[in-house]
Amino acid sequence: MSILDLFLYLTFLNWSIVTALWFYCKKENKLDFLAFYWGLGIVVLAWSSMLIEALLEDPAMSIRQLITNSLVSLWGIRLSIYLATRRFWNEDPRHESVKKDMEKNWGVKSYKNIFLFQGLIQLIVIAPILYINFLPGPKILNFLDFLGIFIFIVGFLLETKADQNLKQFRRLPENESKILQTGLWKYCRHPNYFGDILQWWAIYLLACSAVGGMWSIFGPLLMTWIFVTRSINLIENRLITNRPHYDKYIKSTNKILPDLKIIYPKVFGLMQYAIPHKMLTMIAGYCCSSKNSLLKNFLIYMFCFFYKPNLNEAKKVKIKEFESFNDFFTRKLRPESRSINSSESTLVSPVDGKIVSLGKITNGLMIQAKNINYDLKTLLEDEYLEELFQNGSYLTIYLAPFDYHRIHFPMKGVIKKTKHFPGSFYSVNESSLTAISSLYTKNERTLVYVESEDINYSLISVGASMVGSIIPFWLNKQSHGRKAIVSAWNEGPLNDLNKIKKGQELGYFQMGSTVILLFPGSIKFNNNFLSLSKNVKLGEVLIDLQER
Repeated sequence: MSILDLFLYLTFLNWSIVTALWFYCKKENKLDFLAFYWGLGIVVLAWSSMLIEALLEDPAMSIRQLITNSLVSLWGIRLSIYLATRRFWNEDPRHESVKKDMEKNWGVKSYKNIFLFQGLIQLIVIAPILYINFLPGPKILNFLDFLGIFIFIVGFLLETKADQNLKQFRRLPENESKILQTGLWKYCRHPNYFGDILQWWAIYLLACSAVGGMWSIFGPLLMTWIFVTRSINLIENRLITNRPHYDKYIKSTNKILPDLKIIYPKVFGLMQYAIPHKMLTMIAGYCCSSKNSLLKNFLIYMFCFFYKPNLNEAKKVKIKEFESFNDFFTRKLRPESRSINSSESTLVSPVDGKIVSLGKITNGLMIQAKNINYDLKTLLEDEYLEELFQNGSYLTIYLAPFDYHRIHFPMKGVIKKTKHFPGSFYSVNESSLTAISSLYTKNERTLVYVESEDINYSLISVGASMVGSIIPFWLNKQSHGRKAIVSAWNEGPLNDLNKIKKGQELGYFQMGSTVILLFPGSIKFNNNFLSLSKNVKLGEVLIDLQER
């Protein structure tokens, strides 16, 4: 018997059970019974595969088979009991929505689109279990087996505890429209799914010792993909509608990976110091600048899958049009995609991004994150500019990976000074800002100081992990080497290029990072528009100088 024969036997078995279940659900006019079979069905398939192999091939039982099937049974039975005993709804709202979408013919349509589809998914995701029960491999357990068992237990405990917390929370009537943000749920939005994913990858580790088991990686990959892109999205779309402020919870809490900075803030900071950021940035720079069609297309497709940038705004729309990943990442926009406020009294946003900090510079200090400040003197390393902005104002904008990554001048004027500051390449995301003190002054950065008739300002561009370079507009297009870029910043533009217009391009990041704007004296920000965590677009008004 081949593994294909075993797969066909299980397919027939599962199809028979799913069909019988469909008749029952149709009679009861309720789809929730199918959810109970998700876990139980996988348990049935796991033991059936071992039994079929024993009856038709080798009756000897391997310890690896018994452990794997026992762990799967623990997972499946617990999940089915949990689903059967919860009392949050009479029926899962997702199932009610499905029946409504399918209208009167939901019974027939559900057989093909839901029941048979779930049966197929069950057969695919049990691939690691199938390999273990077909040819279990060495009789003695090895390191991967023990690692898999340990990870499975951790995942099982996480999922069980998270489900228990959720069940207790929703039993209270006063929590009907509230969001659970305590226990495991403060570390990520779906700790139960995180635990579930851990268990499936643990089973895969056990399968790696079986003959051919390493090829079953598509099983846990598919399960992870279903959770991350389907199950969680369906749940969150409903919660955004039914629970006020859930969108804020999304912005403040990780989706599925626990937030290490909350669990071990000091450890997270030490991890940042230990990571070889410069070497990783160099490697990333090489890959991102490659014009190899296979590599650059793969990188772009993966980026679009995870971050979903709006390519309709760009001059180049098709992925194949970009010469490299860097060409894609620093893509130019169509002129009509952004409107630059033309009033001479306004200062506009130089980038697309999110405001992470703004306010007055007090005693030479600015806010990096809650209870964490950084020093103006260390940031600028220039006595004249330090004195100029000592009691001024600042605004910090973070550019996420999916944002437009070219930087523009927020107001017309004359470039009086430019400078490059060598440094590290720590990540500048929210987690790093709360874990690493004076992060902006430690990272590589560049400075442009502009004088105008209305107001003088400095624009500091801060590099980050994976940021290859910050390229100024006056750099010769043929000279993008490291030394040429540093020299261009330290020497500044020629006299015929130092007069700049509002909205004119300053340069671009070769990956994502942060921009800091400094202003002398007290500035009145547009409070009707600006606030922490506010997303801004290039050309939108940040400051109206007539209101100072």
